Amino acid sequence: AERLNVGDDTSQGEPLSTYRKVISRRMSESARTTAPVTLTTEADATALIALRRQVTAELEGSDTSPPSVTDMLVRLTALALTQHTDLNASIDGDRLIVHGDVHIGVAVDSPRGLLVPVVRDAHRRSVFEIAEDSRALIAQARTGSIAVEHTQGGTFTVSNLGMFGIDAFTPIINLPECAVLGVGRIASRPVVVDEETEEIAVRKMMALSLTFDHRLVDGAPAARFLQLLVRMIE
Repeated sequence: AERLNVGDDTSQGEPLSTYRKVISRRMSESARTTAPVTLTTEADATALIALRRQVTAELEGSDTSPPSVTDMLVRLTALALTQHTDLNASIDGDRLIVHGDVHIGVAVDSPRGLLVPVVRDAHRRSVFEIAEDSRALIAQARTGSIAVEHTQGGTFTVSNLGMFGIDAFTPIINLPECAVLGVGRIASRPVVVDEETEEIAVRKMMALSLTFDHRLVDGAPAARFLQLLVRMIE
């Protein structure tokens, strides 16, 4: 690495890796060419977590691994996108392409940097099929053996940073897609569960952040998609 002297400080400088250059170029292009708007909300994930625990218990001792929270969200997001196709779209020059199939990219932290393997036809597949496919793709991404074609052709992206204790954040749109869902941590806290009686209960709340390209989608349709996804989670 090249050594750079700045005043009394001695720092190490090294060129960006080829893959880091690709990430840098794509992120810069997204920031430069899109009109990003982020909507944030939260969902009561108590029932979702209870369902996952139930499934995990039922699968104990079997050859089938239980789906992760991300797998379940990929399935729900895919179903929501079939009803809000404006978000399942991409841009090609001056053309807006609304896709009939839902291919969900899942952001993965790998030794080489951010990779987004794609779970294809997520709207047609069970959560167990999604989980099996996702586990294989994530393993390939982290070992550097994933094929290029498995990181292309996505129509929407899900990025989960909840495991790092992150709440709401602003995910960057994965071009040429027009939207990305950021998933924050699930935290137990007291909330009002009945507006009339003001009854309070401890629930598992999940933060959600939807970034969309305002050139292609208006705020109201994006909000309705996020609203539907919250209802499905709950």
